[in-house]
Amino acid sequence: SVSTAIVTCLLLLCMSCCSSSLLNYCMLVSLLVMNYLLELISVTRCYPSPTPHPNGRGAFHRSLLSLLDDLPSAAAPTGFASKRTGRAFARGLCFGDPAPGPCLHCLSDAGAKIADQCGNASRRAGFLNDGCFLGYADTNVSSDGIDIGALTISDDSVPGIHAIDVLYFLGVALPLVRQSANGRVPAADATATASNGDTARVLAQCATDRAPAECDLCLSDAVLQMTTSWGLTADGVQGSVAAVLGPDCYLRVEISAPPLREKIRRIVKDHIFLTVFIGFIVLGAILALVAHLCSLAMRKAGN
Repeated sequence: SVSTAIVTCLLLLCMSCCSSSLLNYCMLVSLLVMNYLLELISVTRCYPSPTPHPNGRGAFHRSLLSLLDDLPSAAAPTGFASKRTGRAFARGLCFGDPAPGPCLHCLSDAGAKIADQCGNASRRAGFLNDGCFLGYADTNVSSDGIDIGALTISDDSVPGIHAIDVLYFLGVALPLVRQSANGRVPAADATATASNGDTARVLAQCATDRAPAECDLCLSDAVLQMTTSWGLTADGVQGSVAAVLGPDCYLRVEISAPPLREKIRRIVKDHIFLTVFIGFIVLGAILALVAHLCSLAMRKAGN
C-alpha cells in the first residue's frame, strides 16, 4: 500500500543515519506517519454518540473491556470470532486472508480505538479500517446491524483496462459469492486475465456467522458498489486495487502486471506472424554482420 511504501522509505532513510539520537528521531517520525496514514482510512460509528457518563464505567462497559481484550486472540487463527460476556457481545472480522499476527494486531488496535473513541455511554459501536472490522453491542450484533462500511481504491492507475475488463473481473466474483455463502470457505479467491494481459486476483469473503442469504446479499451489494465507483478513463482504470469493506463481508480486486517473461510469451503468441517476420529480419542482420566480419578477417589475412 501507499502508506507502507512511505514508511518503508522513511525507515530506510533512518538506517542510513549515523547518529543514534538522529536514528531514534527518524524512527519516531516514521511511526507517527504510519499512525497518521492509518487514521485516514478508518471509520468509527458510536450509538448513541459518545458523551461523558456521570457514573463512570458501568457493568456493561467493564464487561466490554474484558471482551475486547480477549476477542483478538480468538479471531486471529481463522480471521473471525464472536464472543459474549455478561451483557456485552462483540465480533471481529479480519479482511482477506491475513496471517494470525497481522489479524491479532489489527483487532487489538481496533479494540483500543473503539473503546477510546466511543466512550462510556455508547451501547453499540463499530470500528473499521482496511485490515479488519470490530463491533460491539449490548445485544447480539449479528442481528443488530451496525451501519458502517467503506470503499477504498488505490491512487495509482492501470493502462489498457476497459469497462468490459472490470465487468469480467466482477463476474468472476459471483461464483465466489456462492462458495462463501455456503460456508465452504471463509474467503474464496480466483484469478482473471484482462484484455491487456494483466492478471486480476478477485477475493470474496463473508463472516462465518452470516446466513447464506445474508452473505449473498452483502457481496452482491459490494459488486454493485464497486461497479459504480471504480473510476474508468479513456486510457485505463484509476486504481490497481479496489475493495469494499463492511462488518459482514469483504470484496477485493487487485490488478497486477504479469512477469516480463510471461508478458513476452503472450506478445509472441498473440502476434505470431509479426514475430516470425521480425525474427527473419534479425537473423538476416546477424548473418550480414557475420559475413562482414569474415570479409574483414580475410582481407587482413591477405595483407
